[in-house]
Formats: sequence, structure tokens, C-alpha cells
Amino acid sequence: MQIFSLRIEKQVLSGLIKYPDIYADIEKFVSEKDFFNDVHRTIYSVIKSTIDAGDRVDKVLIAEKIRNLGVSFKDEIDIYSYVDNLAFSQIKQKAVIDSAKELLKYRIRRELQETTQNVIKYIEASGNDAIDDIISNCDSLYNSQISSYSLDEEPIAIYETMEELIEERGNNPDKDSGFITPYPEFNRLYGGLRAGNIYAVVARPGQGKTTWINNMVAKTSEINDIPVLMLDTEMSTVDIQFRVASSVTDVPMWWLETGNFRKNEELNSKVRNTFQKLNKKTQVYHAFIGNKNIDQVVSLVKRWYLHTVGRGNPCIISYDYVKLTGESVSKNWAEHQAIGEKIDKLKKLSEEIDAPIITAMQMNRSGEAGRNSSAVDDSSAISLSDRLQWFASFVAIFRQKSVDELGRDGENFGTHKLVPLKTRFQGRDAAGHHDLVRRPLENGSVVFEKNYLNFTVQNFNVEERGSLHDVVEAQLERFNPEDVNENDGEELM
Repeated sequence: MQIFSLRIEKQVLSGLIKYPDIYADIEKFVSEKDFFNDVHRTIYSVIKSTIDAGDRVDKVLIAEKIRNLGVSFKDEIDIYSYVDNLAFSQIKQKAVIDSAKELLKYRIRRELQETTQNVIKYIEASGNDAIDDIISNCDSLYNSQISSYSLDEEPIAIYETMEELIEERGNNPDKDSGFITPYPEFNRLYGGLRAGNIYAVVARPGQGKTTWINNMVAKTSEINDIPVLMLDTEMSTVDIQFRVASSVTDVPMWWLETGNFRKNEELNSKVRNTFQKLNKKTQVYHAFIGNKNIDQVVSLVKRWYLHTVGRGNPCIISYDYVKLTGESVSKNWAEHQAIGEKIDKLKKLSEEIDAPIITAMQMNRSGEAGRNSSAVDDSSAISLSDRLQWFASFVAIFRQKSVDELGRDGENFGTHKLVPLKTRFQGRDAAGHHDLVRRPLENGSVVFEKNYLNFTVQNFNVEERGSLHDVVEAQLERFNPEDVNENDGEELM
């Protein structure tokens, strides 16, 4: 395999001397390390610094600057004659850009060759390493190199193709932007789950976030006929199987775990009928990752995606939940920085495999609902939240309703609430569902509340019970809104 071309290197340098303005077109993907020859590397460096300084590119001045550097080359050359010969090249301007791209190819070959050698060295020295470490480290060596190869894209004039884009969508109406979930209101407001994005659910322990996420991905998988991978930091595959089985059959988990469902004709029938109807071709996969660091997790997901899903095919990933797993926080690296790096890599992973990733994150104690008071439903309740809110397209708090909230909403609107904090995308009905909802109360006062979705969590099954808008409409049917004095007792919550 040829790893360099002196002819191509000379063509690029000749082009820069003859057509200095072309530097703006190639500097975004050409650097000194693209030149294998040390003389060519030095010439390019001097031309680059001259152009960056706004000075005129002249063959004599270029040669003079190189001589003044006092550098010595492997081969004795007359730098004045060498630069002069480059200046007399007959290369066409268009060919310079093509040659520059060819130059990049040779650098890629050299660096991949070097990476391969580093992988071989690591494998030879990895006798005591665990298998997962060997695989993830080799993946990291290659992926870190490959990800650095890209030609910078120029800014795009959006009006030029905007009409074509909108017309294409108009010719294919009702095409959903994301995967349809089992939660109708979630679909209407936020457009389902969109590929390449992070969806984050934040909650205190024991609030039902795992059940909500498992229901979301398992049923979305079934509805859209796509595979899902559940990444779990706490539960085994068997534990998850019982939970999912309880969810899809609507049979309490105790009856399934103990096998006593067979003694109950109704429950036995539910189990049998569910598994007969279940689409087993659309598989839900599970992996325990409690002992793996983020690089090992990314490597695992990529292998599953390539071997099981296939490049270019849709899938869904869940990650329960974002915390330090398999990592050790260094002396100079705070926990929030380590968590931040994990979120960064999850975002890059979602974009690389073009899949939505639904994850959970811990809520701090300021977000914990008291028995008779509302919780703090804003970003201050999220532990280590900065990176999460930067990279996630959807962030929401999921929690049990307080006693007061249960009383205000009524028993028909569930036991839990999902309070969105960040929503990058909109569904078909988002325009009519504002963030703040004007809510008349029976005592004649009016409050403004953040809109939220209602859920009932029971037997590891989740049912959506509409939004706060639905609560308000139901309450308006119980008492006459004309009795409400809009200017009396109004407060902001």
C-alpha cells in the first residue's frame, strides 16, 4: 500500500504558489502533517504562515523565509531552485483542490497503518486484561482515529433548498418525524422519539422511572417493529424479563415470578394470549452494564448494532441510568466532569447509529415531593445537570404526585406526572399546548402551572392519562367557570 506521493505533494505546493487565493478552499482539510516529505512540510508551513499574516506569496520571499529558519533537511537541496521549480508548474487551479483531497487520503493511510501497529502492540501486551477491556480499547484506538477524518462543510444557504424540502414533505403528508410511542399525548406534543437524539427522564429513586422507560421502549419497539437494546446498570436480564412480562401481560409480577399464575384461570389466559400475539421477531435485547465504563458500553452497542440491527436500519437504545459505572474519578476530575463525558459520548453514539437514546438521571433532594407539598419541577432539581441539558433534546422530571396534587387532579388522572423541562421538537398539537396552563380552582382563584403529562403506574405497566389541559377541561365540567373571578386571587406557581 502506497502511503505517500511526492508528486501530489508538489502539485499542492505549486498550486498554492501560483493561486494563493485557493488556500481558503483547502486549508480546512490540509495541514503540515499531510506532507510526508520534510522539505514539502516546511514549504507548506511557510506558505500558510505568510497567507495567514496577510502577506504576498512570492517564490523568492518564500525561499528566503525558509533559509532564515535555519532548518536542515535529510537531502541537501538548493531551496531557491526547489521553490522556483514548483512555481513553474503547469497545474490548473481546479486540479489543486483534487490533489489536496488526494493528499488527505495518503495521510489517512499512514495514520491507519500507525493505528494498526498500535493495536498489535496493545494486543501483545494485554495478556492479563479482561476480554471486554481488550475489545473496547481496540475499538477506541480505531474510532478515535477514524472520527478525526472529515472535510469541513461550508455553511449552507437555507433558502435555496427550503422550498424543495417543504414541498417534499407536502407530497408525503402524515409522515411522522419520530417513532410512535404508546403514549398518545406524548406523540401529539413532542412528535414521538426521533433518531439521533437523547431523551432524558429525571427522578428520585423509587419513583417509577425505570418502569416508565422500559414500557416506553418495549412498546415502541412493538408498535414500530424495530429492535431495542436495554442497557441496565442495576438489574439482571431475568429481573427485566419479569418486569417486561408483567407490563405486556398486565399480570402482577409476583404471580409471574412464583409461577402461581397457572393456578388462576384468568391470569393464565392473559399470559397465554399475550405471548401468542407478541411479535417475537421484533426483539427486545438486554445487557447488564453495571461493571462497564462508557467506552466499553459504546463498544458493546456498536457491535450489537452492526451484527444484529445492521448499518442503516432503525433501532432504539435505553440507558438506565447515567451514573459512574466501571469508571474511577481521578484526583483532578470531578464527578460532574466524568458524568459530562459520559453524556457527550452517548450523544455522539446516538448520532453515529442514528437512533434515539432514552436515559435516566438522578434527581437531587430538592426535587423530592413532600407529602403535602409540590416538588421543585425545574432544572435545579437535577443532579449534575448541565451537560444533560446541553445535549439532550428532551428533558423531563418524572415523579409521583403529592397528596395535594392527587387531590387537585382527581383519581382519573393518574398517580404520576411527567414535567418537561426542555423540548426541542414539537408534535402536531404542540401549538395548542403551551408551557403554562391557566387553571381555575373551585375556590374561585386561578393558578398558572407548567403543562405536564399524567400517568398511572401499576404492576410495572404504565398508562398515559392525558395532560394538564385534560385535567382543566374535566374540572371545568364540574363547576361553572363564569363563577371564577379572573382578577381575584390570581397567583403564579
